[in-house]
Amino acid sequence: MKKRLIVNADDFGIHGVVNEAIYQAHTKGILTSASLMAGADAFDEAVKMIKSLPTLGVGIHLTLVGNIKTVLPAKAVSSLTWESDVLCKDYIELIKRDIKGLINLQDVYDEWDAQINKILKAGIQITHFDSHQHMHMWPSFFKVAVELAKKYNISKIRVPNESLLFGITEGNLMRWISKNGLTLLSNKNQRYLRKHNFITNDNFRGMLYGGALYEERLIRCISHMDKGLTEIMCHPSTDNQAMEEIFHWGYHGEEELQGLLSEHVKEWIQKKDIILTSYQEIRN
Repeated sequence: MKKRLIVNADDFGIHGVVNEAIYQAHTKGILTSASLMAGADAFDEAVKMIKSLPTLGVGIHLTLVGNIKTVLPAKAVSSLTWESDVLCKDYIELIKRDIKGLINLQDVYDEWDAQINKILKAGIQITHFDSHQHMHMWPSFFKVAVELAKKYNISKIRVPNESLLFGITEGNLMRWISKNGLTLLSNKNQRYLRKHNFITNDNFRGMLYGGALYEERLIRCISHMDKGLTEIMCHPSTDNQAMEEIFHWGYHGEEELQGLLSEHVKEWIQKKDIILTSYQEIRN
């Protein structure tokens, strides 16, 4: 079985510096795919870029967190927008509220449905589902994502199932534990998805190195790729400071962009006989 690789940039539309990095990484580098965030401020700019990039696969980055504006009026999905009429800061707060029974799943359905419709009405063909901070893998929200995927006949869904042993020697214990918790959820969801004829990646990289996928780490991921379809998630930008001033994530998007443009990385892909692809090119 050939090794096939999707290199997907998340957060398309969140800021102009992310949009520009995605454009560069696809036209000059190894980026094959991106996930569009419907409620983000630079959405319209991202849509214009997409129209000039026919070979870029574009999925939807379903969003419930990140202090991002909702597509629906905030009051219409009030269980999701208790923080200044925007989506909450991060997945920890959202999961806590869901465990307490404070999240209305109809709000989740309606908001995600509106996000999908906004992208479709912009003339974008959605290649796959993924989500901001992987919230489509959380059990309550996973059911909603599957229902909407069936409604819109979208058969491809990211499964962030990074290998349990990957990164054990990296020294970031909390990140490693969080990654493995997500992997266990993802493995269970992947079994369900495949049983119901959805298409998923076989392997995944990018959770452990989220926001810090430097050139050497990208090469490490590529050089140790398993057979089948692998997705590498990345977060490039052209200006770390501009992103940090707004989002405070501590991401190193400029360094990630350099990795995606790197000639050394391209050489490793060729050396390992890896086929670059995207979800729009994957068939049943």
